[in-house]
Amino acid sequence: MSGRIAHLADVRGGYALEADAVVVGSGAGGAMAAANLARAGMDVVVVEAGPQVRPDDMTRDGPAFLSKYYWEGGLRMLLGSGAYPTMSGRCLGGSTVVNSAIFFRLPDWVRQAWIDEAGLSGLAGPELDAAYDRIFTRLKVAPTPMHVMGRKNLVTRDVLDRVGVPNKPLPRAVDGCIGSGDCLTGCRQGAKQSVDRSVLPEAVDHGARVMTCSQVERILFEDGRAVGVEGDVVDLDGWQKVGRFSVRAPRVFLAAGALHTPVLMQRSGVRLGGRVGGTFAAHISGLALGILPDDVRPWEGATQGWGGFSPEVQGLKFEALWGPTALIAAEWGGLGRDLSQMLQDVRRAAMVVMVYRAKTKGSVRATRSGMPDARLWIPPEEIHVVARQVHKLTAAFLDMGAEYVFTGVKGLPDRIRTIDEASGLLSNRLRGRHMTMTANHVFCSCPMDARADHGVVDPEGRVHGVPGLWISDASVFPSPSAVNPQATVMALSDLISRRAADLSLLDA
Repeated sequence: MSGRIAHLADVRGGYALEADAVVVGSGAGGAMAAANLARAGMDVVVVEAGPQVRPDDMTRDGPAFLSKYYWEGGLRMLLGSGAYPTMSGRCLGGSTVVNSAIFFRLPDWVRQAWIDEAGLSGLAGPELDAAYDRIFTRLKVAPTPMHVMGRKNLVTRDVLDRVGVPNKPLPRAVDGCIGSGDCLTGCRQGAKQSVDRSVLPEAVDHGARVMTCSQVERILFEDGRAVGVEGDVVDLDGWQKVGRFSVRAPRVFLAAGALHTPVLMQRSGVRLGGRVGGTFAAHISGLALGILPDDVRPWEGATQGWGGFSPEVQGLKFEALWGPTALIAAEWGGLGRDLSQMLQDVRRAAMVVMVYRAKTKGSVRATRSGMPDARLWIPPEEIHVVARQVHKLTAAFLDMGAEYVFTGVKGLPDRIRTIDEASGLLSNRLRGRHMTMTANHVFCSCPMDARADHGVVDPEGRVHGVPGLWISDASVFPSPSAVNPQATVMALSDLISRRAADLSLLDA
């Protein structure tokens, strides 16, 4: 039996389907669940809020791409201690289409914390390792090769050497990467192994029906059991609702992400005493952008090909980064003569960023429009950890002969030319509102816990007290992963869906 991918023209006007299982979301978690359920012989329907992105749509015009294929046009913010952008893909394949394909296994110390703190004793066995093995083989994960690094990644290597951070090529899920540096707007060459290319085709081959442009509004229940979903067909040209849909199935898998999954549950009346959406978390970040004496041409080379982990601060990771130049320039800012000078300097720019497993507190609540209102509070001492690392990066750039360094920290010069001008980074007065950061690694809004009165889902991904409802995305993380979360989202979803489908947890 062969399935299909239904596009807007196919679903315009609405539809009503029945299946053995419905999967909400087609990203890292949803794709894995759909593939396993379909391979087990179930009739599977996947509903995805966005459209399929084809190679011709993968323009390097960052603002234009974000406006169509990211949630809220790429302008979604986490509020709380500050206002922090959090970007996620609204398209077939979800954020796997628009991230840098970095794959890390969950660090042993985080894995042990999940076992100890959430009672997830099953993670101590070989099953999770087998899931990672399957995924890394399927997605062809390997260290980024030197010939696609470009100079920006090698500058990061030199900066981290000066900072004293062990560093090396980052492992990425790519096949034939040519270093075009367009990861954040897809991969026009088709090298990135996003799940729309690597996993969903298997689900379709086993009969899954994938319905795009279908935004779920609520979960359907009968006698307390989840029996399906319903929502709107949305034409992204003008954001018009052009039809209603419903999918009835005795198994409902939510994989809409750490922001949308709790919103769907809340709008459907599943709150579990406030635990749904009550424990949201995210990695926080910092950056240093240096303007070097010679050309770097940062748009060339793998987007994030080089990095390393701090030997001093547990859970802090450094990496090279660039994106569409228009987006970088927008954050850098400037008008008139300043803008003109900035545009001339861009070709000499290199940027090193960090992500940090800070001790944050957060929440996600549904707004009247059905969108998530996410809040993140960052303790001052955690901001100080990041700021001190930015200070080290700034010193390293200046030591390498950088003309100036941009950090985005409010109260500091936009162009730091001496290390004395960076002294404000060592101030204990810094707070979250002073930092320029993104928070693209989000999780923990529906945590997994063996105790029904502590978590939202049990160790098998089933929502406590709600038959027929599973969650298989980053919202089930008991705490932040300390590394890029995609591999762990896929591994947990693999285990959750294999158990639900009665497939082996150890075999390929």
